[in-house]
Amino acid sequence: MAFRRPYRLKATLTSKGQLTIPVELRRRWDLKPGDQIDFTLDDEDRVIIRKRITLTAAEMRAGEEN
Repeated sequence: MAFRRPYRLKATLTSKGQLTIPVELRRRWDLKPGDQIDFTLDDEDRVIIRKRITLTAAEMRAGEEN
């Protein structure tokens, strides 16, 4: 699925403070129940959302070698 930048999607906050991630992002990031998402607020009050990727110890060591 090709995205053009900037790409905007909308989500609505529930009364419990929950958001539903739009299906386009869930598919692109291959999100499954239990996956974690990082929210970062930049200096201009923009929110950056990223899929959290957990590396194994072996993957971390391999990355240090490169």
